[in-house]
Amino acid sequence: MKAWTAYAGASLVLVAACAGLAGAATGGAATRAIWLSAGLAWVLQLIAFALLVGVRRQASLFMFGWVGGMGLRFLTLGVLAYFGTRSTALPAEPLLISFVAFLFGLILLEPVFLKRGPRAS
Repeated sequence: MKAWTAYAGASLVLVAACAGLAGAATGGAATRAIWLSAGLAWVLQLIAFALLVGVRRQASLFMFGWVGGMGLRFLTLGVLAYFGTRSTALPAEPLLISFVAFLFGLILLEPVFLKRGPRAS
């Protein structure tokens, strides 16, 4: 729980800072698309990281947790791409590019916090 809480706080700061900078560089609907993908990526990463933290004690289940999290990310990207390209509410390009960028940055942050707490022997 300690690792997940620390990850949630650090990732929130990272996502908010990056979304704020990207939003300031763009404008209008693109800024809304960036903030939407930032929030979606953050919530998705919290779920995927919780799954990974939950199975890190059992070495036989760790790969299942990792693959499950990656599958969840790809599924979400596919659903977002499907609906994002068919809707005119938000521009699809900033929505999808920023979503992938946020996921990538948050995935790179995972190992730092995965080392915290009890591990498998």
